Amino acid sequence: MYKNIRMGFGLVFFLLLLGYQDALAAKDTRFECGGTVEAEVWSLWDTNVRDHMRKNLLQDRLLKQGDVYALYDFQIYMHNMVSMARRCDRESRLLEISQLVRVAYDNLTPGSLSDPGRRWFNSKTRGEVILCSVQFLGLASSIANSLAVSSTPLKNEEKVFVRDTVQIVIEHLLRWGDEASIRSIQKISAAKPEDVKDGSHTLFFTDKSLWQLAIYAELAGILQNKDRQNLGFDEISTEKKARLQKHLNALMSFFLARVSIRRDPNSRFGSVELADLDRGFLRLHADMRYAGYDKTEKPVERIASAHDKMKFEMKINVPADKVPVREDTGWDISHARRLVHALDALGRNRNAMKSIFILQEQQLPPVALPSAFANTLVAIVWNGDTLKPLFSNFWSGANGWYRVAYDSGTGQIREGTPPYGLTDSFPTGGYIAWAEYHPVIGSLGQQIYNLINSPKGETDPFIVTYYRKFSKRMDDQTKTLSRFMFYPSLVNARNK
Repeated sequence: MYKNIRMGFGLVFFLLLLGYQDALAAKDTRFECGGTVEAEVWSLWDTNVRDHMRKNLLQDRLLKQGDVYALYDFQIYMHNMVSMARRCDRESRLLEISQLVRVAYDNLTPGSLSDPGRRWFNSKTRGEVILCSVQFLGLASSIANSLAVSSTPLKNEEKVFVRDTVQIVIEHLLRWGDEASIRSIQKISAAKPEDVKDGSHTLFFTDKSLWQLAIYAELAGILQNKDRQNLGFDEISTEKKARLQKHLNALMSFFLARVSIRRDPNSRFGSVELADLDRGFLRLHADMRYAGYDKTEKPVERIASAHDKMKFEMKINVPADKVPVREDTGWDISHARRLVHALDALGRNRNAMKSIFILQEQQLPPVALPSAFANTLVAIVWNGDTLKPLFSNFWSGANGWYRVAYDSGTGQIREGTPPYGLTDSFPTGGYIAWAEYHPVIGSLGQQIYNLINSPKGETDPFIVTYYRKFSKRMDDQTKTLSRFMFYPSLVNARNK
C-alpha cells in the first residue's frame, strides 16, 4: 500500500512539473518559427554549413574519393533542419537543400540489363553500401515531399527535382525489394528474441528497414499530390506497383512485429504505454553485450604495448562473460534517433499510404505510437533531472557500456562508451521534436541550449563530460555542426 501511495504522489508531482515546464516553454518566443533560434540555424547554414556540405561532404568525399559514407553523414547533419524548414514553411530553403542533393544524384552509377537501377558505389568496396543509400534517400524523399505538398505552385526546377527523386527512389526500392528480399523479411518477421543464439545480426530489425518504410511513406505523399502540382511524371506500371506494395507490406509487418508496447508501474509516468523496438533481440550482440555493466571502471582499457611504446594493446578488466545479459536489450539511443523522422514520415503520409499503396488501417502503426516512444524517452531513458538532464545509453533504460572494444574498420579499437555516454544523442538526434507529445522534452532541450550558451558553457565540466560535442574539447567545425543538428529541433511552429 505504501508503495502505491508513494508512486501515486510521485506521478502527481511529475505531472505538476510537466505543467510548470510547459508554461515556461509557452512564454519563450526564442524557440518559435521566426524567433532567434531559427535565425541562428540559418546563420550557421549561410556562413558555414552549406559550404561544408557542398565542398567537404559532396565534392571532396563523395565525388573525388568515392566515399559513400558522405551520404550517411549528410542525412545525419541535415534532417533536423529539413524538418524545421517544413514546420516553418521555408520553401526557398528547401529548394537550396535540394540543389545540394542534386550534386549527389549526379554521382549515381547506371545499372545493367541484368541488374537495372542507378546506385552509389563505394570506391573501397566497389559495391553499394545500402545503409548509406537508404539513409540519404530518406532525407531526399522528405525534401521532395515537402515541396510536392507545398501550398504554392512549384517552379520548374522544383518539379524536376521531385520527378527525379521519385524515379531514383523507385529504382532503389525495386532493387531492394526483390522476391528474395521479401521472402527473407517474411521469414525473420516471425522470429522471437529467444531465437537469437549468438551475436549475429541476421534476425534484427535494422535501420535499413526503418528508412525504407520512411521512403515509402514520403513517396506515397508525393504521388498523392502529383496532379495538384502538375508534376508531369507517368504512373507507375501495374507490375512495379504490385512489387512495391508487396515489399511495403512485408516491411510494415516486420516493423509491427518488432515494436513492443509494455506498461511499467515503476516508470516515472506510472503505468503508461512504453514503446520499444527489437526488445531482447540485441542482448547478445557485441555492441550491446555490456549493457548490464554500468560501473565507471573501464571494462576494456587501451594501454601502451610493453614491447613497442608506439603501439597499443587492449587490457580486459571485465570479461564479457562475467557481465549479466540484459534480456531486454534493444536499440541504443543513438541509432534510435531514426525513429523521430521515420515515425514523422509515417504519420504525415498516413492517408497517402492508404490511398497509393492500398494499406488498411490495421496494417499501419498505431496513431499513438510516437507518443508511446516519447513516453519511454521521458519515463525510462531520461534521468529525471531538469537542470542537468542525462539519458541512458539504451532504449530499454539500461545504462551500461556501449560498443566495448569496438573496431569501426580503421584498426583502432575503442574502449567503449561509458554510462550516459550517448547523452548528446538527445539534442543532436532530433528527439526534442517530440515535445508535441510531452512538453517537458522541449523544456529539457531549452535547458541544454541555455547551458551550452552560458558564459562558461564550453568549459562547464558537465558539458565537457556529457555534451562534449559542444565543449572546448572539440574543434570549431565539430561544435558548429553539433549546434546545427541541435537547434532546429528546438524550433516549433507556434505562431509561425
